[in-house]
Amino acid sequence: MLIKTFTEETYTLDIMYHMGTYENSIHFIFDHQSKTCAIIDPAWHADLFIDYARDKGYTITDIWLTHWHGDHTNAADEIAEKTNAKITVGINELPYLDIEHDLITVNDGDIVTLGNTKAKVINTPGHTAGGICYLLDGHIMVGDTLFVYGAGHCSLPGGNIREFYHSMQKLKQVDGKVMLHCGHDYGCKIDTTMDEQKTGNAYLLIDNEEDFISYVEGMSQGLVPYPTEALSLKEVQAML
Repeated sequence: MLIKTFTEETYTLDIMYHMGTYENSIHFIFDHQSKTCAIIDPAWHADLFIDYARDKGYTITDIWLTHWHGDHTNAADEIAEKTNAKITVGINELPYLDIEHDLITVNDGDIVTLGNTKAKVINTPGHTAGGICYLLDGHIMVGDTLFVYGAGHCSLPGGNIREFYHSMQKLKQVDGKVMLHCGHDYGCKIDTTMDEQKTGNAYLLIDNEEDFISYVEGMSQGLVPYPTEALSLKEVQAML
């Protein structure tokens, strides 16, 4: 198991990589003052996550979901049952979620809090209908909306390529120094910034909606290779 730690003023972010069947990345936000923890997209190993937080001196009080896919939610109910943690999700994801516990819904621009730590919600539909990202001070957790030099597919219920294009335009507005953290380690590196992605990620480089649709559809048809390293705009345009 690979774990990385990033310590900020009000919180510490720990990330467990390559967890479970689909090698998910599990994000823990530890608020220093309150000793509470929010876990993002918990799947596969509920007891491991509960024990991990407890061993560090924190209690899981919040579960923040980025989207409905089971490989990002299948431990949410068990953790909520064992810790009484609140589950937060984007409001447009409700029709797709299979969660037994009560849900707190958020929308674009809302602020979620954990002790003294705040995260801004950014609606990023496309991979799913109600996908959201959590922007903290210096870090953004994007689920499967974006990967290192790639992005999630739009092929499951609620997916929409046109909406995905507009979500990418929103993510371009995130400060370039912010570190990007994804739901899976599918790229050529783990640590990356938004600046690196803005200059090398095809999904962020394409600034024409129809070209974006052609690119994504071409990939789904096997006509365009999935990117794992940085590309230039010229290289992307040659694939269209």
